[in-house]
Amino acid sequence: MVSPLSKNFIAGAIGESGSLLGALPPVTLQEGEQTGMAFAKAVGANSLKDLRAMNADSIIAAATKFGPFRFAMTIDGYFFPKSPLAIFEAGEQARVPLLVGWNSEESGYRGVMGNEKLTKENYEKAVHRLYNDRSPDVLKAYPAKSDADVEQAATDLAGDRFIRFSNWRWAELQAKTGGQPVYRYYYSHPRPPTVLDKSKQRAKGAVHSAEIEYAMGNLPSNKVFAWSEEDYAVSKTMQEYFANFIKTGNPNGPSLPEWPATSKNKPVPVMHIKPDSRAMPDTTSERYQLMEEVMKR
Repeated sequence: MVSPLSKNFIAGAIGESGSLLGALPPVTLQEGEQTGMAFAKAVGANSLKDLRAMNADSIIAAATKFGPFRFAMTIDGYFFPKSPLAIFEAGEQARVPLLVGWNSEESGYRGVMGNEKLTKENYEKAVHRLYNDRSPDVLKAYPAKSDADVEQAATDLAGDRFIRFSNWRWAELQAKTGGQPVYRYYYSHPRPPTVLDKSKQRAKGAVHSAEIEYAMGNLPSNKVFAWSEEDYAVSKTMQEYFANFIKTGNPNGPSLPEWPATSKNKPVPVMHIKPDSRAMPDTTSERYQLMEEVMKR
């Protein structure tokens, strides 16, 4: 949606795993080149020719050891003529319908707490380390009144930092400057237990990527999990929404709960995809507005 090389060749977009408008912003060309030089040095390559002479398995193994997210998207002046945020703010992105959302547990509480015990005191210390003088505001937005509240509060904060804020910002900017409908979803249906799990307990939340098999209709080919009729029903609903959107730019269709598009004059509707899918007003925008303020400092 951002690059002028591609924006006129798409009819719509579906976003499930974050955007360049949040936690993983692109870097300058100089920073990108420095990362490439550091990688070449790490693998003993003295030139581009040396790198091209390496086989694919060696390159992949070396890149994995180089560190996660080290190879950031780069504002190279060609594919990205300027930052994605600036392009969206100016309304220069692909002006197409957007379907975008996030899962209920995009990251676990350790994304904030590390290996610290789940106590209110440790949570407050962790938030202070991350946000310094803005920590009181963050603790108000992600409250933990007792030790029992810490796991959920830290899970919410970690998930927002990792994926959810960036997708919220994507939806917000497209609704403001894209001139086309924006449909938001919240996926909260956890995977079932594995076939070998004697407890028969579902996970607490829908972890990052948990929705993909449901959206693509791939449950039957995954023999690890003990899929139920409920899982197949959620998958059917999600497939129909996605297929309708791909065909028409609108996810709605016969026998599906109505999914309203975002409107500037009404509360933002969010389709909660679960066994009893339904659209509900957004209740988290204040959290993301706070994150936006913190990022702009």
